[in-house]
Amino acid sequence: MSRFAHTIFILSFLLGGVCLAQKKTINKIEYSIATTYEKLKADYLFIKPIEELKTGDFNKNEDIIYKSIDGKDLKADVYFPKNVLKKKPALLLVFGGGWMSGSKENVRPLAQYFANNGYVAVTANYRLSTDAVYPAAVLDLKAAVRWMRQHAHRYGIDSNKIAILGNSAGAQLATLVGVTGGSSVYNSENFKISDSIQAIINVDGIVSFTHPESEEGEVAAKWLNGSKYQNPKNWKEASPLNYVDANTPPTLFINSTQPRFHAGRVDMISILNQNHIYNEVHTIPDTPHSFWLMQPWFNKTAQYSLAFLDRIFKAEDSKVYREIKVALDGSGDFNSIQKAIASTRDLGPAYVKIYVKNGIYKEKIEVPAWKRKIALIGESRDGVILVNDDYSGKVDSVSGTVHNTFTSYTLKVEGLDFYAENLTIQNTWCDRGQAVALHTAGDRSIFNNCRILGCQDTVYTAGEDNRVLFENCYIEGTTDFIFGQATAFFEECEIKSLTNSYVTAASTPAMQDYGYVFLNCKLTAAAGVNQAYLGRPWRPYAKTVFINSVLGAHILPEGWEVWDGDAMFPHKERTVFYAEYKSKGAGANAEKRVWWSHQLYEEEVNLYTKDLVLGGHDNWKPELVSSILNE
Repeated sequence: MSRFAHTIFILSFLLGGVCLAQKKTINKIEYSIATTYEKLKADYLFIKPIEELKTGDFNKNEDIIYKSIDGKDLKADVYFPKNVLKKKPALLLVFGGGWMSGSKENVRPLAQYFANNGYVAVTANYRLSTDAVYPAAVLDLKAAVRWMRQHAHRYGIDSNKIAILGNSAGAQLATLVGVTGGSSVYNSENFKISDSIQAIINVDGIVSFTHPESEEGEVAAKWLNGSKYQNPKNWKEASPLNYVDANTPPTLFINSTQPRFHAGRVDMISILNQNHIYNEVHTIPDTPHSFWLMQPWFNKTAQYSLAFLDRIFKAEDSKVYREIKVALDGSGDFNSIQKAIASTRDLGPAYVKIYVKNGIYKEKIEVPAWKRKIALIGESRDGVILVNDDYSGKVDSVSGTVHNTFTSYTLKVEGLDFYAENLTIQNTWCDRGQAVALHTAGDRSIFNNCRILGCQDTVYTAGEDNRVLFENCYIEGTTDFIFGQATAFFEECEIKSLTNSYVTAASTPAMQDYGYVFLNCKLTAAAGVNQAYLGRPWRPYAKTVFINSVLGAHILPEGWEVWDGDAMFPHKERTVFYAEYKSKGAGANAEKRVWWSHQLYEEEVNLYTKDLVLGGHDNWKPELVSSILNE
């Protein structure tokens, strides 16, 4: 066979394969709450299908025609609070189903949940790939957004506060609509009414068809009118990631543990962070795709979404919505701090002030992740004492389990935006082993004028990218008594060493910009303590910086220790970042510090302001929290 004939044969074979692929029929599978339950129930015996609300503080208008095209009426359901005189944020909910199945009824329970919590919620059918290929569904949903604005007065919609939420393929569509408001790609500029979106919620949907992580195939090809190789223009154009920029709305990702449905997410978050656009990511553990259609996962999905929307749309209302008093003598609402915390609304809309009267509260206290904006305010710093004595190795008297470092806490904080003021947190165990007094595992925590007392491992700042502020606090301990992964800023604090050992043991993640920063702090020591190090690295990329701080005579001239003998992470002196700037006192000895530590230059110290260290992707300003709570 000649080379020319051989080439013609190969081309004919490949083109024949393309034609076969185009003609291949994809069976449409019904996608509903009921079919999802049947699919999952054998592997998840505890699940239950979600149900519509029978009653609620909302009205409804169902099956309203919002668009007619090619002889087909597209219908929407509207669920709206009964008081339509006051404008409220609104939400368009987009069902999933591989762009070829599903219906608005799948997101009806979620829409009712939002309406019952003060939002106007709209669910809309759109043309599926069995009726029309891309971009039909996108144009339909943009028309639904414009319809919402057109009928804002009727339903009490605040046209400047419209969000979009989608799940699975609906999440891809919702994100695409959210990032292309006013875009010429979809002729948005030709309409007098805007299709812009102010917040995006992506529930387990991809944000790119062309990203290396994408595994989309025949089902996507049917909607996009050809495979990735047959129609690359559509595959690229329909990928939300291509439009993410400084104008992208705040975005929430709620994901399963199935990586296939996260394609492009990390890159999108990176762009959002570069542009200081607020975003959140929540992964619900041990979940399949379609988790949002089943209990107990539906509740978590709804709670994360509501908390996000409240944060975006109701920030000006995010003051104090409830006050509680705790007193041991029975004169308050509760005699237990834990009971007071448990009584608050899950993922509440604003701060709850819990006033605590003087007394010794012997409790093991936990602020779970679903209790946000909890403020514990004591009557006096030395008079309100939260105390416990668990330690690593202790057998729990109730459960019979053996405690470890991470369960030995007196107070554990997982909820976002926690605030504590004028109180003492203490673990009294000082015999042997680790005994944590304070365990922070939530982002944006503040401790103001608090005493935190313990011995080994007094304060554990857990969690990559979590941020903690300690202001005017007193912290004491023996070994590694401030340790963990989080970014923590210590301002005007006294740090007291009770034995010859190590003050800090940071385990800063490699990609995290900041670890521990001590500004204008004072390092003191108990009598007889004369050989202490500023820190040693628990993990190889530990970052700790002391700025304008007074170091007592107990701080050794070399200042830092490398933690020799750590077989897992040898040679940590090559990767850690330990630094000082204008240290004062008898323990300040720049000339004799270990060679691998740093003395900052004046221009470098400007990188360690409170705003830069704690600002993060959402430009967090702790001083605003203090102003809210002190009004």
